[in-house]
Amino acid sequence: MRIPFKKWLGRREDPAPGEPLPVYMHPVEWSQLLAILETLQPARVLEWGSGGSTRAILEHCPFIERYVSVEHNPPWHARVQELVSDPRLSLNLVEGTEKEPFPAKGTKNRGTIIGDWYLKCEHDPSIMADYVAFPATLGERFDLVLVDGRARTHCLKAGWELLDSPGVLLIHDAQREEYHPTIRSFPRARFLEPWHQGQVCLIRK
Repeated sequence: MRIPFKKWLGRREDPAPGEPLPVYMHPVEWSQLLAILETLQPARVLEWGSGGSTRAILEHCPFIERYVSVEHNPPWHARVQELVSDPRLSLNLVEGTEKEPFPAKGTKNRGTIIGDWYLKCEHDPSIMADYVAFPATLGERFDLVLVDGRARTHCLKAGWELLDSPGVLLIHDAQREEYHPTIRSFPRARFLEPWHQGQVCLIRK
């Protein structure tokens, strides 16, 4: 079952205090991601968009030596920081130039308001420019890059430049049409099947 955007929004909102971070992926897509990780066994991982997958990947992958994660939302960053204490994790907060709208539950057109901001981040590179550019300031290279946050089209391009060869660039929710022109500009992009909630696309360097 594919989860509509508005319903998905409610899944991320504030778990109860002390509740472990859930992985916001369907089991099919999560299994695909784990299979890629186990096959490649990357030592250095870069991720845009922190959360339950950050926690779970570190728990499942002892071969990872360094995990750099970039998050734009201060409350969410604080929650991940509270619940993920793995010493391999470098968790970084880099906000955009525009505050992310987060209307209260019950607000009319709530999903549209948030969704419109997400799309604006894809089309206006200035909003999340620092967020996108931050990993390059570290002077590091990575074996695997996971794009699962905001401004994904821009993060794809930045992540590709930081990826060693051979290496893998992954994007979650790759079924969204706004990402397709950028995804298809890369060689060897593969949209993984089946998918139910958020398709995974693999791009090999």
